[in-house]
Amino acid sequence: MLHLTGQNYNARDVIRNIFSPLIGVLASPQADEICHRNNLSFVELLQPFAKLPNDAHFRDVSGTSVSVRGLRLNFCDVDWRPPQPVLARKMLNESVTNAHNDKTRLATIADIDLELPTSEPWFEQWRETFLTVQFPAEHEFTRHLLSCLLVLSSADPQIVETAHKLGQRVQQMQSITPQKLPKWFHPTEVLNSYVVLHEASQGDLSKAQQGFELLKSTFGDSKCFLVSINSLDGQSASDAPDYWATFIKRQPKGDPNIPSTDLSAPKSPQEAVSVISMPAMQMSQLLEGANSAQDSDLAMLHPLSPMQESATEAINSKFSISSESIASQTINPNVWANDLDSDAPHGGCLTSRDIDNLRHFVQDYAVRALIPYIEHLVAILAEGVTNKKGVSKSLLSATKRWFVTSKPGAGANNQNAVIYTNESAELQTRKLGDLYFMFGHYNLAFQAYHQAKRDFNADSAWQYYAGALEMAALSAFMLGTAHRKTYDYMEDAIMCYLTVCKLQQFATRATLLSMECLKTARLYSDVAKQLIRMTNEESDLRSALLLEQAAYCFLVTQPPMHRKYAFHIVLAGNRYSRAGQRKHAYRCYRQAYQVFQKREWSLAEDHIQYTVAKQAYMLKQLEEASHSFAHLLRPGSLQSAQQQSSFLKEYIQTQNELLKRNPELGLLPHALPQVVQSSVRVLTQVQSPAALPPLVPATNIDIHSNLTADEAIWNKMEEMLVITAANNKPFVFKPSRYLYTKQQPATEIPVAVQGEPIELAVTLSNSVRCGIVLTEIDLLWKLTMDNSEEVLSNACVYGESSDSASKIAVGAAIKTSCVASIELAEQAEVTLHFKLTPKLTGRLNILGVVCRVAAIGEPTASLLGSLQFETQQIRPNNAKQSSQTVLDNRLTIRLVPQQPAMSVSFTPVPSQLLTGEIIPVSVTLRNLGIAPIEEIYMGCDNPRCVSLLDRHSQMPLAMMSSIRNLSNEKLVKDKEIRGQRVFGLLQRPGQAALDAQQGHTISMWLQAPHQAGPFTLRLLFYYSLPAGGSAPIKYRLVRHIWQLQVESCLQAQATCVVSNAVTNELGLDVTVRNQHSTEQAEVYINTISLYSKEFNLSPDRLFVLNSVGVGAGQAGAQCLKSSICCNFQCRLLERGKREEFQDIPAIKTLLQSRLSHLKVMPAQHAQQVEQGMPAMHDPHSFLTNEETMFFNTNISTEEFNASIAGYIPHATLVLSWSALVAREEGLRLASGLHFIKLYKLFETGHCPASPAEAFLRRRQSSYEPLDKLKEFPLPDGAVDNEEACEPLADDDEEDYWEPNDVYVGQRCLLEDESFVMAVKA
Repeated sequence: MLHLTGQNYNARDVIRNIFSPLIGVLASPQADEICHRNNLSFVELLQPFAKLPNDAHFRDVSGTSVSVRGLRLNFCDVDWRPPQPVLARKMLNESVTNAHNDKTRLATIADIDLELPTSEPWFEQWRETFLTVQFPAEHEFTRHLLSCLLVLSSADPQIVETAHKLGQRVQQMQSITPQKLPKWFHPTEVLNSYVVLHEASQGDLSKAQQGFELLKSTFGDSKCFLVSINSLDGQSASDAPDYWATFIKRQPKGDPNIPSTDLSAPKSPQEAVSVISMPAMQMSQLLEGANSAQDSDLAMLHPLSPMQESATEAINSKFSISSESIASQTINPNVWANDLDSDAPHGGCLTSRDIDNLRHFVQDYAVRALIPYIEHLVAILAEGVTNKKGVSKSLLSATKRWFVTSKPGAGANNQNAVIYTNESAELQTRKLGDLYFMFGHYNLAFQAYHQAKRDFNADSAWQYYAGALEMAALSAFMLGTAHRKTYDYMEDAIMCYLTVCKLQQFATRATLLSMECLKTARLYSDVAKQLIRMTNEESDLRSALLLEQAAYCFLVTQPPMHRKYAFHIVLAGNRYSRAGQRKHAYRCYRQAYQVFQKREWSLAEDHIQYTVAKQAYMLKQLEEASHSFAHLLRPGSLQSAQQQSSFLKEYIQTQNELLKRNPELGLLPHALPQVVQSSVRVLTQVQSPAALPPLVPATNIDIHSNLTADEAIWNKMEEMLVITAANNKPFVFKPSRYLYTKQQPATEIPVAVQGEPIELAVTLSNSVRCGIVLTEIDLLWKLTMDNSEEVLSNACVYGESSDSASKIAVGAAIKTSCVASIELAEQAEVTLHFKLTPKLTGRLNILGVVCRVAAIGEPTASLLGSLQFETQQIRPNNAKQSSQTVLDNRLTIRLVPQQPAMSVSFTPVPSQLLTGEIIPVSVTLRNLGIAPIEEIYMGCDNPRCVSLLDRHSQMPLAMMSSIRNLSNEKLVKDKEIRGQRVFGLLQRPGQAALDAQQGHTISMWLQAPHQAGPFTLRLLFYYSLPAGGSAPIKYRLVRHIWQLQVESCLQAQATCVVSNAVTNELGLDVTVRNQHSTEQAEVYINTISLYSKEFNLSPDRLFVLNSVGVGAGQAGAQCLKSSICCNFQCRLLERGKREEFQDIPAIKTLLQSRLSHLKVMPAQHAQQVEQGMPAMHDPHSFLTNEETMFFNTNISTEEFNASIAGYIPHATLVLSWSALVAREEGLRLASGLHFIKLYKLFETGHCPASPAEAFLRRRQSSYEPLDKLKEFPLPDGAVDNEEACEPLADDDEEDYWEPNDVYVGQRCLLEDESFVMAVKA
């Protein structure tokens, strides 16, 4: 029997084994019994030792000694018969089915990593079986028996008589005419040799030798051999290894646990189609000019799918799969011995000495009997060829040889018209070539085949001609002289077999042999060409194997052709599938996908993945099938909605089947929808809804807050609050974090408080074109307890094996809330919001989302599974290397025990304010915890716009600098900045700021800026927690932000002028204008106040000019309508004595001493309105804020020192106004203050301030003594009108002045009493 697998044979070894001398074996029953004790037949006993251990020599016709190296004898039972075609096909199928190799090697081709099998034992097994099951042919003699071994037992008392009987039986086989199987190489003179088997453990060696001597005397010394075996009785263990395991070919025993359908072909053509074709594949969207009205119900089968119309046609088709009929056949015991146990060990009675005896017998038989017989045959055949050379069978034949040039297929009749006898010179030449070839004399073999080729060509004996060409090419290859012409011999032989003789089997064999030759010559493209040519519809299995080998050839060409490899491996997988070889089909498609993946060949990927999924499902590899079905639901697929809906249905079916078979798997990951991993947001501090209407809770941070815009401002405010609360204790500041996103990752583990909710938001994406519905939505989490290290997970809730106690413990650990169900339209996204309330402490890991997925069209078919969160890799800001990454810990949360929690709420604030408007706000602080809050602070990013009733602040530096020189004061810049922006709340010495479950309300006022436009005001509340050595949280924060729109309302300007040039009396010229956009708006000027160190307003000298537009309003007798301007002038009285303070006075005292007031055009509710805002002389008034110089947080020390070193003398004019504004909800009465700072004579101040005025205010501070600094100084000696009318300025400031003619005109009007109207104050 042939043996071509598992030995790492090269091409020459393969060819040498295929054409090894064939020796027949016929054993007596007693001899068979001796061999069976080793679970072997005699043929099987010799197979591992059939190769001669030493070189042999034989002489050719010229007497030249030829060395035969590595000669292997092919022993074969004379009763062996090739199987019938149906059974042969089953043997071929099972040879491929039972051969597997899971080991792979990695090959990188064109930057593609390919995992290829390290070997293809299925191909080697099929090739060996294919060559074994072939019938011996008439045109060649390599498959004919050269000699016969008659095996006898030394224990046979009638050994000679038994030998005669066996000889007579062989004689009958050889003398049958016409010759039947087995065929003999030279039937008229066959070498019969006699082998006597002696059992050393049981028989008597002397009697064995007597019988052996008797045989030698009867049949000749060179034909008889004695072999001693079975030195053990079978009870003791043998020391010989099992040499026969790789050589024995027995019928495998089926595993009762594996259904036959796993390895056999599909049960019906419809099943075969379903395995390798997509249902209703729609590709019209990729075809230009496709009919848009194409019916979606029409299914287009893939080109690699079998195209049968119906089951009946498939069964009747000659291309249909016939494995079902093959499976019902019985294995011929002469093909695969079935009476011996294939699982039992072999050689149990043999020792190493017995093994040596068998090796010695093979060598001895070849040298003493076989080779002399071959020399004799060579002499006979050579003599016959020489004697008959040139003698033609007929005159017609001779004439044809000389005058006709024959080519295969040239004639109309291509059948073999010539029948040769055994004694013909042509066959004698062929026999001579076969003998030379089998025994390694390839030079003479090539000459004989070449001569036979010419003779057969002349006779148009095309089958004989093709055989001679085939062997001539092999002889040249074995001789080492192969070249293109000899390769063409093999090509011509294949084409002759294929096209002329119509012998597919011999063409396939020639292709297999040519493949070995061409591979050695590295002509891989030619190999692939020949292999692809041999594929047809007659045998899917053969086509699959050859296509696979062709695909591997494309990988080793130069350059490698990986796309051709992928295409042909797909074709091979398709043929494997049609042949019922599901495992090999699955493997081929998996290999092809390595090339097609990530190449943007979407439909090719889909076809491969769908086929892989179906093959894996048939092979019960449900996990792999699920992965492939999941790939079909990937984003960016070009499949239609109907197709993707079908994929989703099969994916759900496969996953449910997997869970049914393996319930221990628990929750399987969903392929649909996809989690947008970058969208996961976690909020560890959620504002409790403690505010009752009409109070508005603090905005705080919500799950959708955008922290990238102003997070630096909040962090700076927090830093100032923490430093103020720490009272200058050294520490390292780290901003608090509550919201974790992709932009704000968690480099450290977030902290949450027991009993307080945690919010999580995640976006899910539906990537397919069919809608899906999610139900039973929940979060998947794992909680590791602090003390016991016990782990709780709600995954057990969804497992079948979990007990009720575990479910109760999980339910009590964390409460989760979410929507019950959502629908995702095709290719849509939706954001899920979860709220978790932990009841225990420990470490919480949020793993993913649990949900049940179903198609909207088929809600009954659903799948419960999970959508896993992935831990993201982030690059920290302080990373020294660009490749340094850490894990984002936003889904790992540390749960700490309960802490005090403070809620902050406010009275409502209108979203639209007027410039300078003041709004009273009540701030309610409530301690929701069980422990007191020791300290509370509030930080503000714009302190000029905020005023607190219980604010305990020192006198502003700007006001203090008007009393004494601060240039020598030791002031700390950062402390002063913090003092301006940080307010202590509810500070009670020796008591907690807020006891447990206690609430307190604080009065606060907001003033809108004097510039119109959007206005943002940020408040940050800080409250400390009970002190603890290792407390993870030292304090907590509450944020609030107002987003307001400020509308323009009142515009005012004022100028200090000389009202009377004779007496140098000063006055203020004031202009006010209603600039509100709506016509119904009414503005009332309630009072004007002057904050001045040296002047007061004259109580009875107020003159109103240009009062034409002033009229009665709804809230008073005099108001400014929209776009109406009014001018008025008041006189200033200089104080008689300078103010003197022994010490720094209180703010209220200082303000009262410097303020003077006049009523102008008050509204009816002016007094009530003014009571709703801080009094002008209160320390917490907005005049105090106006007189405060607020420093930027990034001011340098030099700028800070320069700003406080001197005092700039000035007076501040304050206009208190009211306005009646129409809103959607009705009329609203607003009130506010406008401030105008006046520095010098004839210098106009504006409110809102103009950009030029803002630049003018950045004047240098004066370093002169305070007693020499005056407000509105007159030039020395100014006594006449002309000098008084000139603007006064230093030379270096003259660029800041502009012409001021208007005020000269106003002054002249005032001097004419006929144009003046006095108004009582």
